[in-house]
Amino acid sequence: MALDDASRARIAPYVSSLTEDVFALTGLPEEVIAVLFAYYSRSRDDLRTNLARLLADQDLGVVDGEVAARPALASLHGATAKARAFHEKWVVGYGHASVAEHAVVHLAIENVSIVASKVIEDLRLGAFTEKSTRYVVFDQHSYVEPPGLSPAAAATYRSIVERLFRVYLDLMPKVTNALHARTPRAEGQSDAAYASAIKGQACDLLRGLLPAGTRTNLGLTANARALEGLLSKMLSHPLGEVVTAGEAMLRASLHVAPTLVKYAARNEYRAGVSKAVGDVLRRVYTPPAGGMSATMVLTQPVRLVRHDKDALERVALALAYDGADPHAHASGLIDGLRHASARELEDVVAAAFAGRGPHDPAPRGLEASAMTFELMLDYGAYRDLQRHRLVSPATQRLTCHLGFETPAELADLGFADAYQEALLGVYDLWLTLDGHPLEAQYAVPLAYRMRTLWTLNLRELFHVIELRSARQGHASYRRIAQGLYRTASIVHPWLKDLIRVDLNDYAFARG
Repeated sequence: MALDDASRARIAPYVSSLTEDVFALTGLPEEVIAVLFAYYSRSRDDLRTNLARLLADQDLGVVDGEVAARPALASLHGATAKARAFHEKWVVGYGHASVAEHAVVHLAIENVSIVASKVIEDLRLGAFTEKSTRYVVFDQHSYVEPPGLSPAAAATYRSIVERLFRVYLDLMPKVTNALHARTPRAEGQSDAAYASAIKGQACDLLRGLLPAGTRTNLGLTANARALEGLLSKMLSHPLGEVVTAGEAMLRASLHVAPTLVKYAARNEYRAGVSKAVGDVLRRVYTPPAGGMSATMVLTQPVRLVRHDKDALERVALALAYDGADPHAHASGLIDGLRHASARELEDVVAAAFAGRGPHDPAPRGLEASAMTFELMLDYGAYRDLQRHRLVSPATQRLTCHLGFETPAELADLGFADAYQEALLGVYDLWLTLDGHPLEAQYAVPLAYRMRTLWTLNLRELFHVIELRSARQGHASYRRIAQGLYRTASIVHPWLKDLIRVDLNDYAFARG
């Protein structure tokens, strides 16, 4: 439908082009954008025509070519009337929740604990940037006190974390000076670059002293549908801080997508799943008695739990099917591949990697097979690796029972004793918090180990190994990436030469 000059002028501030078939939208409320895209499935007209109609009807509150400030109505929070009516009808009434994926919310979330940030970052369809333990030196009082602790437990918690911060801040200049003394400046490296590199190395070596209750800030970008699910999850969480953060995030989100997130609420089913499973598990499984020593030696950080014995055939089928003649069908391809030798199947896979550039992802056919690993790693490394959202994780509660990691470089610099003394000093005090097992997680330093069960397809395995084994990575998670590579290569030797892994051990590796 051709637009008249007045309509073209009216929509011009909100579209990047008045004539191109592909154009960007800008300056419109997120819920209105969601409505405009939803009209594609319900309207004969194009988006610019529908936008012109909305503007002409003054549904968007446009004044002199700009979207007017939206009124802060108590429950509607300023969403336009037509957008609200559309979403109430189609999203809420008819269940077309995919419409909400077109509304994007950006949230700044500040002064939450690392524990809470891990719950927030468990959202698969979201993008996050978090305060780094490498580039920021945390101050003495950079911690969250979890709600729900008894007065005595709260006092114990404060004594643990304040002692950790004291040692962290005492060692920081000493380690920094020692690194300056033993690390020559690279040729052509500026003073600022050299100082930044040394600071990053010192922060990496000492981050294990930071408690999981350390305050952090993060930015979150997510569509309204995914965000509503995250908010319901947080509002159903057993930790009081997570619930409080979820309530604050909901209030902020209502300013952007009021109709699309307003039904986020505590879900009794979600809140009760862990207890229901735990009640049954206690009837069929008895865990080992007693706890482990805080000085437990880590012998197997990566353990294979299960894998597809026919992974090569699965991947070859997926790759072959994608490029096969349209007359071919899966059963015929399976029969053909079944009679192929292992070498011939490997050739099929290798052909898909021919010409793969340094920034090209592995072929999608690798998603046809998966592996499950149990990882035992320090919480600081878990904090980094948890952001791989194509992984399906199952994670145990954080404790001090599995011992801790000490960077070898600290021993070389002469500071391992002070580091280990601080971590060992946490253990006995932490045990006194056993009446608050969830809140006790906040007192656990990042150097202490935890277990997590990872299930991931082979394409994501490539991504994790290639990214996290790189030289600039932190030594803790580089070891995990290297362990994943070695373990996977044993059961799937055809992967060994296809994955770009860095198996070198670098001094003061950072990530």
